Amino acid sequence: MKNIFLIFLTSLFFTDANAQSKIDTSQFKQSAKFIDKLLESNVDSSYSFIKQNLFAAKKQKYAYGYAKSNLQLARYYTLKGENDSSLLVTPIAIKYARISKDTALIINSYLFDARSLSSASKFNKAIEQCMQAQRFSENTQNYKLSVKVYHDLGYVYSNIGLHQQAINYYRKGLFISKQKEDTFNIANISGRIGGEFHYLNMFDSSLINNLNGLKHFKLIHHKRGIGATLVNLASTYKSLKQIDKAIETINQALIIRTELGDEYAITILKNNLVECYYDKKEYQYALTLAKDAELRCLKQNELQLIDQNYNNQFEIYQKLGNYQMACKYADMSLQLKDSIYQSTNLKGLNELQAKYESDKKEKEISLLQIEKKSAEEKSDADKKRRNLILISVITIAFLITIFAFILFKKFTESTRQKTIIQSQKQIVDEKNKEIIDSINYALTIQKAIIPSLEELQQDVKEAFVFFKPKDIVSGDFYWNTRVNDYLYFVVADCTGHGVPGAFMSLMAISYLSEIINEKKVLNTHEILNLLREKVILSLNKSSGSKGKRDGMDMVIIRINLKTLQLQFSGANNSIYILRGNQLEELKGNKMPVGLYTENTTDFTSLEMPLFANDKVIAFTDGLPDQFGGPKGKKFLYKRLENIICENCDLNLANLQEAISTSFETWKLNNEQVDDVTVLGIKI
Repeated sequence: MKNIFLIFLTSLFFTDANAQSKIDTSQFKQSAKFIDKLLESNVDSSYSFIKQNLFAAKKQKYAYGYAKSNLQLARYYTLKGENDSSLLVTPIAIKYARISKDTALIINSYLFDARSLSSASKFNKAIEQCMQAQRFSENTQNYKLSVKVYHDLGYVYSNIGLHQQAINYYRKGLFISKQKEDTFNIANISGRIGGEFHYLNMFDSSLINNLNGLKHFKLIHHKRGIGATLVNLASTYKSLKQIDKAIETINQALIIRTELGDEYAITILKNNLVECYYDKKEYQYALTLAKDAELRCLKQNELQLIDQNYNNQFEIYQKLGNYQMACKYADMSLQLKDSIYQSTNLKGLNELQAKYESDKKEKEISLLQIEKKSAEEKSDADKKRRNLILISVITIAFLITIFAFILFKKFTESTRQKTIIQSQKQIVDEKNKEIIDSINYALTIQKAIIPSLEELQQDVKEAFVFFKPKDIVSGDFYWNTRVNDYLYFVVADCTGHGVPGAFMSLMAISYLSEIINEKKVLNTHEILNLLREKVILSLNKSSGSKGKRDGMDMVIIRINLKTLQLQFSGANNSIYILRGNQLEELKGNKMPVGLYTENTTDFTSLEMPLFANDKVIAFTDGLPDQFGGPKGKKFLYKRLENIICENCDLNLANLQEAISTSFETWKLNNEQVDDVTVLGIKI
């Protein structure tokens, strides 16, 4: 009751109504924007302005201004490496932001609190604050707030060490930012994704994303963003064993961060510089840098940075032969890890315990008040009231007894039914397990038959395959073989997906191997004609298959390794030839390989010469038919063509990454509609 009264008083003194405030709100907001710019460019000079605004807002009881100033003060403390101070201020910002009812300010306050909590390794509470922000963002049309929620959720999951989940959240924010052509957020999130790929040891992907972020930050001349991206790039160069390049990049970042007065980023860079000189085997100099970094880490009070520093010193002392100091820092690191673990896993229990104790105390107070009142009640009216209560209690007890009896009977019946249901469920679970085990075994067989990437690359410069089944096993398949100087590639989409499609794919691969490798049928159109005969014969063995449209759509490509002459035949599918930045489509016949209700003719073939570095790309319709995007529409072939052309200068591994990223970003939370296969080779 006391807390409710305090909140009521606060809401009287702090409102966001301009009519009740003497402060010039327009002038205040201009001042706040100026402070935001100072926090980006010169942290130290912002402090006095923040304090002035904080005092003015408090004096004039201006809730929005008081919340905004406290949020800026929290950011100042974070940039100066004083995370503990930031954690004391952000709850005040949240409180008065909610009083002001400004949705954007509420969301930003919750998110900044989440980031500060995450830096202090209080991950459970950090995620809880992010979710609060997400609830408010659902009621706003401001896309930047949605992007920021996804960004900060990614930041928290990254700090926990769940880097794939972090990438998923970052990609959601990047998708919205690209739609809105928001250069800052494209730059910022690209750099974040680059950092996550680094944690996953995917250094090429890390380098691509970081360079993309740096390019966009330079477009808008964003000094802090350039500095942050240089931090990520330095780590990537170090992991790629380009130590001198990493040191050069760190020093560039240090210059920018020192100009900005960003102690937190400087601390990260100092730790990273220690590791670079350790890799160069300059152990004594690395130790000197580590001691300087240790003081900064302790002042920053971010447990992850302190642990990194302790590990660095442990390894340096080992190399210097000082095993006593090495053991000391190893022990300090272990103790710190225990602290982080307990903070992460016991937080929820502590909150429940605190709530329990609070509720218990309130009940005890209520009981004491009732007892005191009962002792003072001595009048006849009180006696009558007690008698009435007694009668009521007896009546209620009687009714409870009746209801208890009824409930007991229902419980007995429910228990019997539950036993039957559990028995039936056990039978269903066992059958389901047998089915899943069988499907997994079928997957093992399918994987054994479908060629590996190494097999695809044997006779060409490069190859890639983006293969994503809808279910455990796939109705799509790809296959290759070589006969003398002829190299064959097949990409096919069988009727259906899952188990039926997988059986069809295994049958097709068996027939293809017989036709090409054993019977030596070498022309692509003749191969398709003969394959169609075999598929129809097999399907018509069952009378129930007559009249159906079962079979497969496919392309078959033959390359003469001596002359580089390409021969192509297709059943309902096409292929792309990418030469430089020019994309050409070769179309197949409009009929499948299999049962078909319309008139069928012989398949035909197309021929054309290939040149060195040409890229041949084959695909099924799973990717173009995928629903997603902001309006739930199909991906379409045009979007696939644009991706191929935009990434024409990249190697095939990076082209695969671009296709995979575009697919996942487009699909988001939508169900995958079909098996997806895209195969590419470079001549």
